[in-house]
Amino acid sequence: MRAERGRTARAVRRSERKKEVFAERGQACAGKANARQSGSSPAAVFWREVGETAAYALLGLAAGLGIGAVVGVFGRGVEFFSSFGAAHFSLYVWFLPLAGLLTVFMLRKWGKRGIGMAAAFRASRGEEKNFPLRNAVFQFAGTWSAHLFCASVGREGAAMQTGAAIGGGIGRTIRLHGADTILIVAGMAAGFSALFGTPVCALFFALEVTVVGGIRLRALTASAFASFAAYSASRLCGLAGEAFSVAVPQFALASLPALAAVGAACGLAGLVFCVLRKASGRFFRFAVKNPYVRVAAAGILLACLLYLTQGRYAGLGTNLVHAAFTGEKVYAFDWIVKILFTAVTLSVGFMGGEVTTFFAAGACLGASLGGMLGLDPAFAAALGYAAVFGAATNTLFAPVFLCVEVFGGAILPQAAVVCIVAYLFNFGHSVYNQRVREDIVWHVVRRIGVQRKELPLRGKLGAFPVLP
Repeated sequence: MRAERGRTARAVRRSERKKEVFAERGQACAGKANARQSGSSPAAVFWREVGETAAYALLGLAAGLGIGAVVGVFGRGVEFFSSFGAAHFSLYVWFLPLAGLLTVFMLRKWGKRGIGMAAAFRASRGEEKNFPLRNAVFQFAGTWSAHLFCASVGREGAAMQTGAAIGGGIGRTIRLHGADTILIVAGMAAGFSALFGTPVCALFFALEVTVVGGIRLRALTASAFASFAAYSASRLCGLAGEAFSVAVPQFALASLPALAAVGAACGLAGLVFCVLRKASGRFFRFAVKNPYVRVAAAGILLACLLYLTQGRYAGLGTNLVHAAFTGEKVYAFDWIVKILFTAVTLSVGFMGGEVTTFFAAGACLGASLGGMLGLDPAFAAALGYAAVFGAATNTLFAPVFLCVEVFGGAILPQAAVVCIVAYLFNFGHSVYNQRVREDIVWHVVRRIGVQRKELPLRGKLGAFPVLP
């Protein structure tokens, strides 16, 4: 029976893929027919395409400069409020429930729908009519208040959504086919690039999490120009990018087992975050129906736990990253505790992001594993810094380029090995609701005859596979 269901599911997937291919061919044929009917020659069509691509390059450049300036101000604000909150931690952490109540009220009063990364992804695929500009205001207010009162959240979600809102707003005023969706993607790349100072990583990250399987030249062009323009604009605003100095050993085949072990551990850590993020959201929605009671009760609990841990897991987690790279004390459980704090904080209604938590958790996990595997702890922390990010977001190229841009080109071979293994060991899961998820390991496992089983954790994140 299970085998029959599996064959039926595969047949349905093959049928859907064939329909998509036929639809794409039909659209291409229709486009050629329209060109013939309108009297346009192939040369005219070619130059029109070139002109539109050049227009998208200019639009990406303009959008990137504007987004870079806005995100530069946002990033400086996050730095200020995080530092101010940390300096008065023992007092300000107790106002965390109030910040949560105000955030939920703001979103329920004026946000309605179309808020969050999932909404930005739907808008980038044309499934939502637009991604309104007011989202940028919500992101500023919600994220700044969360960091002021020491919440364990990141910041990239706000930056990318701000970029998407500005890019989409520009796109809706341009009379080019697909401008609204293409500039949303470009805006997300610009927001990430401006915040972290990694334009190449931002370019691939935005494309991988939005248009996987269908990267278009126009989206690539607009995103590339927007990413580099935003990087330059944010630097002019005084926002410093991420950069660390780590001693990178020469690549050797003998180190492959240790690198693979780090990659596998980081892939599983990313999977753990995805499962915890979804499970905690379901649990709190089921346990406490009223959103105000939910965020207030969880805020009180989080404030108590943050106070008991003396703020070690509060804020962005830059203290943990610094500890991992400078040889300070890093506990073996730091990575999972930081993940738990962030998963719960975001699930109950606070705003922010997850990526900086991935950086902190990955650096702590890598530093803990480095000594056991014969690797320099700081070097292993650098690999984990990028690999957990890639595993949790189900991206492959973005974490590799992140490693190169943050730690230098010498780390490229080791980073590629670790990030590829981490990508395989996240089993196709992502903290984002991506359009395409590839569970490569289980494609291979099924081919060698091992029957796949699934736990009852289904939904947007798929199922968690286990061996018999």
